[in-house]
Amino acid sequence: MEFVNILYLFQEDFAEKGVKVALCKRKSGSGTYRWLEFIDTDVVSDYVPQYDVANLSGQVVKTCYTTIEFPNGVAVEELKRYGNARKKLKEKMPVFVEKMMIKKNLINEYNAIVDDFCEAGVGKRKGWDIDKLNEIAKAHAPKFQAKGVAIFISHKQEYISHGQYGGHLEYFRWIEFVDREEQPNYFPQRDADSKKEKGCVVM
Repeated sequence: MEFVNILYLFQEDFAEKGVKVALCKRKSGSGTYRWLEFIDTDVVSDYVPQYDVANLSGQVVKTCYTTIEFPNGVAVEELKRYGNARKKLKEKMPVFVEKMMIKKNLINEYNAIVDDFCEAGVGKRKGWDIDKLNEIAKAHAPKFQAKGVAIFISHKQEYISHGQYGGHLEYFRWIEFVDREEQPNYFPQRDADSKKEKGCVVM
């Protein structure tokens, strides 16, 4: 909060000279990282720092070891592994997702992609198959992109130690809908394409 208060005092001085200053923060299994970004708005007028603490939406995905935070303009839907996950996905749309789908007139497209996720995106033991989910998202992506929304499938896996008795892997899956008007350069923290996790990963 001290950093935020200091930044607030100087923001207008930088803005008068065409520079935006953002305090950014990212958490991972190895700790919390903070940094300042100085943005020349004449050069990159549409750049949005995705880890800007002043632009967080309050949406989070909690794993065993960390809490992943998301900015405004990104709507997140978790894919639960246990219980009747497919039924839950169809029954209730998260508030941020619903607001974005209504705003972008994407309700029909959303229902279609959810139907395909529930029908073809399930793997062994009724868990979510990350590769199938990714294929489905890419197949539906053009319809969402036409209305200014990008879709990403994200995942994280963590090794949970049982001490002398070994351990097991926990899997976390979620969908990110990105409003490109608000987040033109956003890229997911745990994208399925670039985060093909193998073994025991907590980062």
